[in-house]
Amino acid sequence: MRTKRWIAVSLFLAMALILAGCGRQITAEEIVAKMQETVDSTQDAHAIVVADVNVQGVQLSVKAELWEQAPNKVRAQVLEASQPGLIGTLLVSDGENGWFYEPARNQVTVGAVETMDTPLPREVLVGLQEVIQQVLNAADVEVMGEETVAGREAYKLVANPKEDAAEPLFPGNGTATVWVDKDQWIVLKAEYVASAFGQGALEVQSFELNPGLSPGLFTFEAPADATVVYVEAQEPVSLTLDEARAQAGFPLLVPAYVPSGATLIEVFKTGESFVLRYDHSRDVSFTVFQGTGEVGPPALGQTENITVRGHDATAITDEVGGNTFLHWTENDITLVVAGRISLDEALQVAESLE
Repeated sequence: MRTKRWIAVSLFLAMALILAGCGRQITAEEIVAKMQETVDSTQDAHAIVVADVNVQGVQLSVKAELWEQAPNKVRAQVLEASQPGLIGTLLVSDGENGWFYEPARNQVTVGAVETMDTPLPREVLVGLQEVIQQVLNAADVEVMGEETVAGREAYKLVANPKEDAAEPLFPGNGTATVWVDKDQWIVLKAEYVASAFGQGALEVQSFELNPGLSPGLFTFEAPADATVVYVEAQEPVSLTLDEARAQAGFPLLVPAYVPSGATLIEVFKTGESFVLRYDHSRDVSFTVFQGTGEVGPPALGQTENITVRGHDATAITDEVGGNTFLHWTENDITLVVAGRISLDEALQVAESLE
């Protein structure tokens, strides 16, 4: 989750500062004041941004179109991506309900806004004021001069983490650099670099304030042939292991091997799938998922194709968070071992399923 949060903050730092004017001797306090003036007079906004990330050896490029309408409506669509499965992905919220459409799977997830969990950084898009305040609280901002970006004159601002910051938004003690258009006070470019952690860059290709967006942008109707999944219907139901075996409709597999001291603490059903949750300490906590449903992988991580139990499998490891996501299909059943567990241990758990 720390990786995902950093990506959201670092890539959309420009979105956070784009509403804030600045001058040669600008201070954090002046940025906040100018931002507030613009936010108070802005009812809706539209932007197209291009983001590039290289974190722990994982590279991702995305071009997205964003719409926002006060107080809490949002629409975000991926136009281009280095991962083809992300192209066309769409998140829509009318402030109360949310829709998340994945064209690659032709699936729409529907639910109340607070129940939606998607790889798109919705919390940043609809909470610019909070993100701006978090960044300013954690950074010392300095104007470093003027440069030309995309053929336009811009102020160059450099933000470094404060030593006494209450919340660490700068992993790896990196540096955020922002170029702000001198005439329109729009962030033209933003970068975040932390040598040991990775780097991210964002270019705002276009931005409009108060364009008069149609309310229809913030509702969504699922394609007629799409699978619709209702979040509320996926709420987990606690079961005993025997009850899960009886309800599964397929042989429910249980690991014969678990890391030393790990204990099965919970079994529950979510939709048509079953989850066995194991916990032990701060070092080991994982789940074994199996069923006919799908489990979305983490947003980022080192990916490799391997073989598990004689089947093709995908392993995604997050070295920073210490998490592993191991996924494969066996006898038309999706299986996943995921959580705070090493890949070696996850493979041992997977191979011991019986």
